[in-house]
Amino acid sequence: MLTVRDTGEGMDEETLRHIFDPFFTTKPVGKGTGLGLAMVYGFIRQSGGHIVAQSRPGQGTTIRI
Repeated sequence: MLTVRDTGEGMDEETLRHIFDPFFTTKPVGKGTGLGLAMVYGFIRQSGGHIVAQSRPGQGTTIRI
């Protein structure tokens, strides 16, 4: 298992539900395409793996592959 964790702002449940959706971004228009995590999700699933994200506002985010 690979775990990546940060201590940033974190995300609420609604945002967390969409982080692997293609073109989903919380950035302003013109500041990002929202493809990064969707591509990572696709690569991992095509390889037979799993990816899980956990986050809470004010407590950062943890992603496990």
